Amino acid sequence: MSELIRRVNSHSASPLSTPRSRPAAAYSPLLKSSRSLLARIAPLHPTRKPPPPPPPPIPKAKERKTKKMLELEEKWDDELSESVDGWACMEEGEREVLRRRKKDVEMGWCED
Repeated sequence: MSELIRRVNSHSASPLSTPRSRPAAAYSPLLKSSRSLLARIAPLHPTRKPPPPPPPPIPKAKERKTKKMLELEEKWDDELSESVDGWACMEEGEREVLRRRKKDVEMGWCED
């Protein structure tokens, strides 16, 4: 067993070899990169602050409606108020659903 250990240690790449058998100025890019990576990692200890929360998502900008689209929506609103009974008594959410449905049908997105 000791003979086997001696043979393994005689190779310069052996992890168990003595320091005197290795060249003093050996350059290893892996060693350098691992040191720099380890230096970037924050030490873990009990007084370490938690990282700050991520920034909130950026709100999407609303598309501005063209003059033509505003006129179309006003026309559809008038048509809906004439054709739907109780339009004035409806809540805004119900009206919005009907407006969206009317827009989909008029624009050809929905086949109802």
